[in-house]
Amino acid sequence: MIFVKKYILILFIFLTSCSQFSKSPTSKVWHNLNARYNALLIAREDYKEAGFIIKSKQKENFDQILPIFPKIDSNKLDSAKFYLIDAIKKSSIIAERHSNSKYLDEAYLILGKSRLLKQEYFNAIETFKYVNTKARSEQKKTEALIWLMRSYIENQDINSANQVGDIIKNRKLNNTSKAEYLLTRAYLHQKLNESNEALILLEEGLKYIGKSPNKARYNFVCGQLHESLGNNLAARKYYRNVLKSKPEYEMAFNAQLGLLSSESLANNTNILFGEMLEDRKNLDNKGMIFQKMAQTEARKKNYKEAIGFYNQSIANAGDNAPIKAGSYQAIADIYLDVFQDYEKAGNYYDSTIVTLPKNESNFDKLSLKALNLNEFIRFKKAYDLEDSLQMLSALSNDALETKLFKMVEARKAAEKKSEMETAAKTESPKVLIPSNQKDRWVLYDPVESVKSKNDFIRNWGNRPLEDNWRRSEKTMGSFSLKIEKTILETGKPVENQKESETLTENEDLEKKAINEEVKEMMRKIPRSNVQILASKRKQEEALFQIGKIYAQKFGDNLKAKIYYQKLINEHPRSIYEPEVLYFMTLDQQDPVNNVFAQKLITDHPYSSFTRQLKKGGQKFTKDKETEVAGFYSEVFKNYESGQYQEALKNLEEGLNKYLGSQIEDKLAMLRLLTLQKLGLKDQYVISLNDFLRSYPTSDLQFKARDFLEAVK
Repeated sequence: MIFVKKYILILFIFLTSCSQFSKSPTSKVWHNLNARYNALLIAREDYKEAGFIIKSKQKENFDQILPIFPKIDSNKLDSAKFYLIDAIKKSSIIAERHSNSKYLDEAYLILGKSRLLKQEYFNAIETFKYVNTKARSEQKKTEALIWLMRSYIENQDINSANQVGDIIKNRKLNNTSKAEYLLTRAYLHQKLNESNEALILLEEGLKYIGKSPNKARYNFVCGQLHESLGNNLAARKYYRNVLKSKPEYEMAFNAQLGLLSSESLANNTNILFGEMLEDRKNLDNKGMIFQKMAQTEARKKNYKEAIGFYNQSIANAGDNAPIKAGSYQAIADIYLDVFQDYEKAGNYYDSTIVTLPKNESNFDKLSLKALNLNEFIRFKKAYDLEDSLQMLSALSNDALETKLFKMVEARKAAEKKSEMETAAKTESPKVLIPSNQKDRWVLYDPVESVKSKNDFIRNWGNRPLEDNWRRSEKTMGSFSLKIEKTILETGKPVENQKESETLTENEDLEKKAINEEVKEMMRKIPRSNVQILASKRKQEEALFQIGKIYAQKFGDNLKAKIYYQKLINEHPRSIYEPEVLYFMTLDQQDPVNNVFAQKLITDHPYSSFTRQLKKGGQKFTKDKETEVAGFYSEVFKNYESGQYQEALKNLEEGLNKYLGSQIEDKLAMLRLLTLQKLGLKDQYVISLNDFLRSYPTSDLQFKARDFLEAVK
C-alpha cells in the first residue's frame, strides 16, 4: 500500500512538472522535445513543401525584370494550400500546448510566413507584430520586423512598410538580418519602379549573403537592372555570377541569353545565338533566343532584321504567351516610334492585347495604348483622306476620271496578282482518311461520292445520264453538224471559242466594275465651295484631335505642338484656336509673356481660356460683387426678351471684366444658354467643355453635364 502511494506521488510530481506553465527544468526539457520533434518538425516541412510546389508551378517571365522575391500568385495556391493550412495548425499547437518551449518564437514566425504565403495579409501582419512584442530573442524580433515590412509591401501599404523599415534601420543587425533587410528594402523600391535605388540596395545585400538557393535569382535581377539602365559591362558581371551559382536550367539559359544580349555591338553575336539554336536542349526555347537576337539587332538600329527575328520568335514561341506578346509589342513599338506606320503599329498592339495574359502587370497600360492608337489612326486617316480629296478636286472632270480609272485599275491588278501568288503558295488541303477506310473505293465512300458529283456539276452542268453527254447537240455515232460547222468557220474547237468569249465577257465586266467604282469615287470628291469647306472642317477636327491625343494620351508634347502649329497655320480663326493657343502658352517657359499668350488675349479676349490665363489678377470687394449682380440681372432681361445677340456680346465682355467674381459660373452658364438659342453648335459644345473644366466646384456642373450628354 505504501509502495502504491509512493508511485502515485511520483507520478503526480512528474505530471505537474510537465505543465506548459511550469518553469522547472523537467517541464522545459519535455516541452522542448515535443515541440521540436513533433509539431515544429512537421510545420517546417509543410512550409518548405508549400514553397517548393508554388515555385515549381510559377512560370517566370524572363523577358521582363524579375521581382526580387517571387510573385505570390493566388492561382498557384490550390495544391500548396493543404500544406500551408497544416503548417498553420502545427505551429499553432506549439503556442497552445508548449508555450514554455524555446521554439515558440520560431513557431510563430512559421505561422506568420505561412499566412503571408496563403495571402492572409492581415493575419500575417498581426502575427509578426505579436512576435516583435513578445519574442524572447532580439534576433527573432528583428526577423519578425523584416517579415512585417514584407507583409506591408505585399499588402500595398507602402507608408507602413517605410515606417517599419526606419525602425529596423536603427537596430543592431547581424549579417543574415542585414541581408534580409536590404533585400526587402530593395523589393520596396522595385515595387515603386525606382530601379536605381533598388539596384544599389540589392548589390549591397548580396555582400552579406552566404550560400543561398536564391543567390542566383538576386544576381540575375541585378544583371537585368543594370542592362535596363544601359550598364552592359556591369550586367555581364552579374550574369556570370548567376552561371557560377549553378542555377536551374531555365535561369542558366536566360543568364546565357543575357550575356549575349549585353555583348558589345562590335561583336558578331549571331554566331553564338546560332549555336544556341542548334542545341537540342533549347528546342522549346527558340522563341526566347530569336527574341534576344531581335533585341540585339534593334540596339544596332537594324530594325528590318529585328522585325524578322521577332516574327521568328512568334512562330517558335509555342504556348509561351508572354514571349509572343513581348515580340508583338516590340514590333508595334518599332512601327510606331521608328517607321511611324501607325496602322501596322495598331495591328500589332491589338495582337499584343489578344495574346498577353490578363494578369500581367502591363496589360491595362497596353490596352489603353492600343485603344488610343486606334483612335489616333482614325483621325490620321480622316486627315489624309480629306487632303487627297482636296488635291483631286483641283483637276478637271476628264483628267480626274482618267486618273481615278488608272488608280482603280492599278489597285485591282495588284490585288489580282497578290491573290494569284497566295493561291500558288497555298497547297491543297490534305484529307485525312481513317486507317480502316484508306483502301475504300471512291464510289463506296459517300463523302467522296458527293464531292465528285459536285465537281462534275460545277464543270459540266447538271446533265442527264445518257450517251454522248459531253456534246451540246447529240447525234448517234458521229459529231454534231453544228460543231463541225463551227470548227470549219473559226478554225477553233467550240471549247476554245467559248473560252475566248468568256475572257472577253470577263474583261467587259471588270471594266464596268471599275467604271462604277470611279463614278462612286467622283461623287465623294468635293467640288463645290460648300463641299470643300466641309472637307477642310473635317481636317481641322482631325488635326485638333491628333494633337490632343499626343498631348493627353501619349504624353508627347513635342509632336502635339507640331500638329497644333499646323492647325493654326492651315486653319486661321479655327474654333479650336483658343484651346490650342492656351496649350502652347502653358508649354512655354514664361506662360504670360510669349507670342501665344499675346495672340490668345488679342484675338480671343472673351474666351474661357483667356480668362483662365488672367485669373487671379483681380480682387473683388463687396461693392464690386453688387455691381456684378446688377450686371447679371440686366443681361438676363436681354436673354428673356429674346435679344440673344446683345446678351451674348454683353456676357462675353462681362466675363472678361468680372473675372473671379462669385457668380462667374452663373454668367458662363447664361452664355451657354444664349449660344444654344442662337444655334451656334460648335461654340456651344466647346463652351460646355470649358465650363466643366473651368468651374469644377460649381453647383451648375450637373446641369452642364446633362447638356453635354444631350448633345452626344
